[in-house]
Amino acid sequence: MSKFASRSDARGRFIVPRLPADNPTCPLCGADPDRQSVRAPTVYGGDPEQRFWQCSECDAIYLHPATDENDDTEFYESEFDKWMIKRSGDEAWSDPGTQFDKWGTRELPLRGPWLEKTVSPGDRVLEIGSSSGFTLAFLRDRIGAEPVGIEVNSRYAAFANDEKQIRTYRSTDELEAAGEPAFDVVLHYYVLEHVPDPLAFLTDCLRHVRPGGKLVFEVPNAMDPLTSLYQVPEFEDFYWWRAHHWYFTPRSLGYLLGKLGREFEIHPGQRYDLSNHMVWMAEGKAGGMGRYDYVLSEETKRSYAEDLKRSGYCDHMIAIVS
Repeated sequence: MSKFASRSDARGRFIVPRLPADNPTCPLCGADPDRQSVRAPTVYGGDPEQRFWQCSECDAIYLHPATDENDDTEFYESEFDKWMIKRSGDEAWSDPGTQFDKWGTRELPLRGPWLEKTVSPGDRVLEIGSSSGFTLAFLRDRIGAEPVGIEVNSRYAAFANDEKQIRTYRSTDELEAAGEPAFDVVLHYYVLEHVPDPLAFLTDCLRHVRPGGKLVFEVPNAMDPLTSLYQVPEFEDFYWWRAHHWYFTPRSLGYLLGKLGREFEIHPGQRYDLSNHMVWMAEGKAGGMGRYDYVLSEETKRSYAEDLKRSGYCDHMIAIVS
């Protein structure tokens, strides 16, 4: 057996023997090195010395050694889209217009119900990491909200500004320099896992929420069934990505949100369907969404997703901070 071989604990999580290297201190809770173990011994797109470590105190999973700010800036400006196409085979990442159309069709049925519960007509809404602006356009056109975006990628920010008339800044510094007042709702989708300091980031997000407003965001759930339940080897090689500084479980996300001193809720979500999971297990690759829809009934697919959410073995979480 390889020294990197894994076994499972009673919760179905991969437990990987420690490598012959110094353990880090947990960057989230500060727990000692002896409370840290390797969760993923290889990092997709990462350097050979990088690992994802997990803290037994707060359950956080984090990249170590981490990438630095300059690496991240260059990556998101010039490399991120290419990596997303390579990882997912999704040509939606080929240009902002294609992403606006395809992601609007795919993601808004998932986001829409939560947004319609949270956003009211006339609300000022800020999305951090707004990409092509497809979510903000939905809020403007469907609900009547006033949308504002922050997007670090210059192509996507320009598209949202020029093509979709959504006021989009490149940073919070630009937003503040423009004198934008506080917002009723601040959103971000799949952003928190990319930031080096999640507590500082969330604290900064809340500075832009008016009294009585809400912060709403989604993150991947590291209890995704393909890694924590079914333990598909090819998915392990795919899932743990250098673009992420963090992976959260319900316990570690709750620990993080508790440090904000605000009321919060965490809700389970399931994006990928039974067909996708069947293809991963049979063929070891992504791209199986809807493959077996000609066999599976809507009731079967819905029941499967609800069972995963009920068990906690689901692929994302929705957090609401008041």
